[in-house]
Amino acid sequence: METRMKMGFFNPRRFGQLLLRDVAGGYRGWLIAAAAVAGTVIVLSALTAFGISQGENIRFNGASNFHVGFFIQLLFLGGFISTSFAFREARQNGAGIFYMTLPSSQFEKFASKLLVTSVGYALGSLVFYMATAAVSEGINTLVLGRSHGFFNPFAPMILRAAGVYLLAQSIFLLGSIWFKKLAFVRTVLWLSVFAIGAVVVTAVAARIILADHFVMNTVQAGAARIGGWSLDLGNDFLMSKFGPGSTGYSGLMVFKTIVQVLLFGAIAPVCWLAAYFRLRETEV
Repeated sequence: METRMKMGFFNPRRFGQLLLRDVAGGYRGWLIAAAAVAGTVIVLSALTAFGISQGENIRFNGASNFHVGFFIQLLFLGGFISTSFAFREARQNGAGIFYMTLPSSQFEKFASKLLVTSVGYALGSLVFYMATAAVSEGINTLVLGRSHGFFNPFAPMILRAAGVYLLAQSIFLLGSIWFKKLAFVRTVLWLSVFAIGAVVVTAVAARIILADHFVMNTVQAGAARIGGWSLDLGNDFLMSKFGPGSTGYSGLMVFKTIVQVLLFGAIAPVCWLAAYFRLRETEV
């Protein structure tokens, strides 16, 4: 306790050194991964451009979604995987002792990992992909005379994807400190369980609320009669129950607001707090 008091909660110089350590740590792996991604993008971009240049009736979209789709995959998949490894060092028997005894507070350790895996990864991947796309399209233009169009980092779809990533990666950051092994796989598994549970709850609620609209249908198959339940809503059901001005519509708007508040305002802070306190409780 006395050591923690002397160390302090936050020291800018100490935090900067820790942040540099987290950014530079494992740089060889990052370089190998970046080279693999860049090579894949350049090759696939060239093959796509070549295939389109050979087609007579295929319209080539100068501002196609080729690079947008590739970047979004890199952002989410790569970001979630790298975030899942954020606190792996703290969970390892040998390296964990060294990491937990670093001359920095628990808050600094957590804030450093958070910045590196959220804003740091988003900006880094954006700059990296801009350079990769520029090289790729430069080669396509010089060799094939075709181009997908240069990657626009300020496109609305890119900015929305970055915003969603900054919120969603908090779940995998929590998983990285919560699970000792296979953090990414276990986090995805729990997300799947939660999604299945939400679907089951929604189905049960619909069965109760729309009980009057479930009808039994029977079909004669030889000497046997086969029956099953079906949902008969009628042509005007949705408009009458959930159209503008109806009670159901007001309820849907309230539900939409609650979901938006939870998704965009609550999930990330809750996951950050849970991850921080979980890190404090970690014993080596």
